Amino acid sequence: MMISNDSVKISVVIPVYNVKKYVKQAVDSILAQSVAPYEVIIVDDGSTDGSGDLLEELYGHLEVVKIVHTTNHGLGEARNEGSRHVTGEFTYYFDSDDIAVPTLLEEFMLAYQRNSDLDIFCFSADSFFDTPNNSNQPLPFYTRKMDKDFPDGVAAFNTLSAYGTFYPNAWMYVFRSNLLSKHDLRFKPIIHEDEEFTPRLFFKAGKVTASNKILFKRRVRAGSIMQSNRNEKNVIGYIESINALELLRSASESKKTKKHLSDRIYTNIITISNIIECGHISLTDDLNVKLVGIKERNKSVLIYLAKLNPRVYRLFYLIKRRLTRPIYA
Repeated sequence: MMISNDSVKISVVIPVYNVKKYVKQAVDSILAQSVAPYEVIIVDDGSTDGSGDLLEELYGHLEVVKIVHTTNHGLGEARNEGSRHVTGEFTYYFDSDDIAVPTLLEEFMLAYQRNSDLDIFCFSADSFFDTPNNSNQPLPFYTRKMDKDFPDGVAAFNTLSAYGTFYPNAWMYVFRSNLLSKHDLRFKPIIHEDEEFTPRLFFKAGKVTASNKILFKRRVRAGSIMQSNRNEKNVIGYIESINALELLRSASESKKTKKHLSDRIYTNIITISNIIECGHISLTDDLNVKLVGIKERNKSVLIYLAKLNPRVYRLFYLIKRRLTRPIYA
C-alpha cells in the first residue's frame, strides 16, 4: 500500500551539538524515510567541531531542510528553538547521533490513518554501542510490550507505567504540534529534560497509540550527556522532574495515577541518591533544602523506599541533619 505524506505534515526537529562524526548518518536516516517528512528543522546548538558547517554543506541546499544556528543553550532549549520553526501538524524530536528505522514515519502515518484524532504515537526502540570495546556491557532496550490504542494520555501513562514501559525519552514519540502552544509546554534548561517534559505532555494529550515495533536505534557512545560523569547538574535535573511529577500527582483524583506518579518520584529519588553517593558530590545548601522538601512531601513514598532500600532513606536523613545548622534557624 502506497502511503503519502499529503494527509498530515510531520516536522522533524534535530538538535545538533558537536556530533560531526555521526550527524550525516542520523540526518540521512530521516531523509531516507519511506514516508518523507514535511520538513526537517536542524538546530545547530553552537557546535564547535564543525558540525554546523558540515550541515550547511550537506543539506543547506535542500528545500525540505531548515538549518538554524544558535549559541549553545543545551538540548532542551535547542528543541524549543526548533519547535518555534515547526509548521507541521505533528512533531518528532530526533537526536543527532542516532538512527531512525526507515519505516518510523510510515508506521506513524498508518496509525494516524486509523485514527485521525491521534495526539501521540509511541513505539519501541533498541540500542547499539558506538565502539565494540563496550560489547560486554548490557545494552538498554526500550520495548512497549503491546500494540494498543488509548482514549487519552493519562490512560496510556497508567498502562505503560504498569508494564514498566513508559519511557520519558522524547525520541520515542511523535506528537501533535499544537499540544505545545495550547498548554504552554516547553523543555526546561536542565539535564534530563525529558524526565520533566514527557509526563506533562502525556497528561495534556488526547488519544495515544502504542506500537511494539522497533522504529529507533539509539547509539550508546562515550562522552554523550547520558554516559558522562554525573554531577550537581544531574541532581538539579531530577529535582525538577520530581517537582513536575508532584504537580501532576496533586492535580489527579485517580488513586491509580497517583500511584504511578509516586513510583516515578521514587525512581528519581533513588537516582539522585546514587548520583550523590557514587559521584561523591557535595551539594549546595540550596539543593539540600530542596531535597529535604522532597522528603517531607513524599513521606509515604520514602517509608516504602526505606523498606526496599534503607541506604537511600538514610542518605535523605543525613541531608536533613546537615540542615540543622544555624544558617537555617
